[in-house]
Amino acid sequence: MVKFQFDPSKCILPYDANELRPTKCLKCLDVCPASLLMFRPLKEKDEFGAPKFFEIHMIFKAYSKKFCPDCLKCVDICPEQAIKIKI
Repeated sequence: MVKFQFDPSKCILPYDANELRPTKCLKCLDVCPASLLMFRPLKEKDEFGAPKFFEIHMIFKAYSKKFCPDCLKCVDICPEQAIKIKI
């Protein structure tokens, strides 16, 4: 199984009220050839109940070895070095 690690202290994905989602960077989502990466909200909410920040996570973790091409493109493109993958 591929072990995906994301460090939210290195990559801060703030909520964009105009877009109703995070819009900063997200290069890792764009570069993944298998579309395995997504963002999800963290628990901290603003005064309107919207998430303040998001994190990147890998979907289908149980099948990650089957679907993840082990290309490490997400690791290479992250300008904050917030993503690590152990194969």
